[in-house]
Amino acid sequence: MKQFFISPEQLAALAAIDDEGSFEGAAYELGVSTSAVSQRIRTLEASLGRILVRRGTPSTVTPDGAPVLRHARQQALLAAELADELGGVPAGTGPVPLAVAVNADSLATWFRGVLVAAGAWTDTFLQVVADDEGHAVERLRSGAVMAAVATDPTPAPGCRAERLGVVRYSPRVHPDLLARHDVRGPADVPRLPAVRFDTKDGLQDLALEAAGQPRAGRGPAVPSPDGFAAAVRAGLGWGMLLDPQVADAPELVPVPGLAPVERELFWQRWTIGSHRLDRLTDAVREAFPG
Repeated sequence: MKQFFISPEQLAALAAIDDEGSFEGAAYELGVSTSAVSQRIRTLEASLGRILVRRGTPSTVTPDGAPVLRHARQQALLAAELADELGGVPAGTGPVPLAVAVNADSLATWFRGVLVAAGAWTDTFLQVVADDEGHAVERLRSGAVMAAVATDPTPAPGCRAERLGVVRYSPRVHPDLLARHDVRGPADVPRLPAVRFDTKDGLQDLALEAAGQPRAGRGPAVPSPDGFAAAVRAGLGWGMLLDPQVADAPELVPVPGLAPVERELFWQRWTIGSHRLDRLTDAVREAFPG
């Protein structure tokens, strides 16, 4: 079996490139020259016989680099845990980043409680990546994050999953929009414009499919939870709103014939022993409604 050596400096360079998206940004973050970062990555790639970084704008970690990136982040976390056990953080280091993927709707609602809790943590800071809950597990597989809010109950490699509970999205629309398009029942709904969060947003289509109707009509894309709700309230289209958003928009009415869509959410995190990840998990459990 081929022997190879991976230094902490090489792992730190790979993680910094993933965080910053460039060799220059990684160099600034690490306090070294760009050429030093480049040399560390070249040496690491030569040692492993794999291309780990796709050079470009931005620079990204390749599929071969994903397990190495995951190892890099795990080693950094475990080193900090060891320092705690030995009596404190070594000189020259600071709070440890915890990268977590969270969907935008959760960020705008219940996950705010996690952010409040994290504000009191002096040994850790959160690096939150906003991504669709259906794609969060890919972030775990790539090594980009240590934990994620996901809809997939199957644990990613090296992770464990626990059920958080159910969130409900209700189809809501401004009554003026219904009148403008003369919508009287579910068969008329597909001609209404639908507000979508982004190209991954299929909640409106799920509600229509459950009612036996074709896909929603084209409408604006608003990739912000608050902006999305504002667009529905303004009558730009109908959309699926979380219960807290429905409560804040009493002027909206249910879309005729369409039922709410429920989604189960799961918390996935690395299985490695870490009191920082344990504390984050506890904060997620506490913040999740119900």
